[in-house]
Amino acid sequence: MRRLLKFALLLLALASLAGCSSARIAYNNAGIALRWMADDYFALEGPQEEDFKARLARFHAWHRSEELPRYSALMTGAGDGLADGLTAAELLWAWDNVRARYRHMAAQAAPELAAVLATLTPAQFERLERKFAETGAEFTRKYLKGGEAEQRERRNKRNLERMREWFGDLSDEQAAQLRISSGKLPLLYELRLQNRQRRQGEFVALLKAYRSAEELEPRLKRWLTEWDEGASTEYRRLSALHRELYIQMLLELDRGLTPAQRFHAVTRFYEYAEIFKTLAEQNRPAQSG
Repeated sequence: MRRLLKFALLLLALASLAGCSSARIAYNNAGIALRWMADDYFALEGPQEEDFKARLARFHAWHRSEELPRYSALMTGAGDGLADGLTAAELLWAWDNVRARYRHMAAQAAPELAAVLATLTPAQFERLERKFAETGAEFTRKYLKGGEAEQRERRNKRNLERMREWFGDLSDEQAAQLRISSGKLPLLYELRLQNRQRRQGEFVALLKAYRSAEELEPRLKRWLTEWDEGASTEYRRLSALHRELYIQMLLELDRGLTPAQRFHAVTRFYEYAEIFKTLAEQNRPAQSG
């Protein structure tokens, strides 16, 4: 279920700089994509599906009016920070703000989700467990294929692609430095899979144990928002180390940016901010004169 909410955040946040028209289409049709995903996981039927549709529409309206302005402000702040040169404090601020926005969204969604999830049937539980098994196998194929060297090489390529998306073309020297920094990051894929499977088991057990929305809601909210609870000591330690080294990687890259590369990234942040602002204002009731 956290994956569903993360997918929702991805859709609602939009990875689209193709123009406001494309962003508007993606955002306004996010509900359809989420209903397809819910059907894939649960195969909601009849009244369940209609109830989920109505609740999702209400959640989407809330997200548009309440969260998108905050996303816009977050993107503007990130752009301002990057324009002047990044600091570790600014990167930690961005990290903490993204986590806070997710937690707030999850807490808002919990009552709506609990009302629907409390109606699941044994057949739908079986479908959910099969889907979890499928996504676990998919994760294994994507991230755990080959030995450590192969996994690191694939990760290095993903990090390089991600930085090029934000900063434009990188010089050979920048790419080489990025590869060195990326290579220092701990490999977490096996531990992530274990933690993910643990949480999926907790989620299914939660749904089976609490069959009323009133009982399920507070427990679901805690499961959605306190995702570190129950994680292994090693997973917590390496996750913290990964964040520390990732921030160092970004700071090293920032120090070597050309003016054109910095302008490219800052412009992207400001474009995101404008897209979120525009979307937040759509379908807002007109102010009477």
